[in-house]
Amino acid sequence: MKRSEAREIVFKIIFQKDFHDDFETIYPRLIEESLVKGVQKEYVVQTLKGILDNFDVINGVIASNLKQDWSMERLPKIAVALLRLGVYELLFSDSIPDITAIDEAVKLAFAYCDSKDATFINGVLHKVYEQKKGKSQ
Repeated sequence: MKRSEAREIVFKIIFQKDFHDDFETIYPRLIEESLVKGVQKEYVVQTLKGILDNFDVINGVIASNLKQDWSMERLPKIAVALLRLGVYELLFSDSIPDITAIDEAVKLAFAYCDSKDATFINGVLHKVYEQKKGKSQ
């Protein structure tokens, strides 16, 4: 299994977060049901745990990078899940190059959303990337 396939599993699992009050207890079962193995399973487990551990920070970053008249509640749940994954990889994962994190989230957006949503996701993640770059200089 490729990393991009493992990333898609993370996206599909984190997408379910907004629909299950007991997500923290069911997501390990969802990982097992995905049949991911080896190093890619480690990536899935680590990434999901990282998103959950930093959930409020990630949501805050997303919310602060939306246009002034937009809120996260207004966004499609698929877009929110992809933004959570992308922001996590940009800000909390040292093993994923920033451009790869953005590109992979946008590829998933084109597969699961319409092109308008994919462009929106690209724009938000690029803003987060620019802010990160500005802070590191």
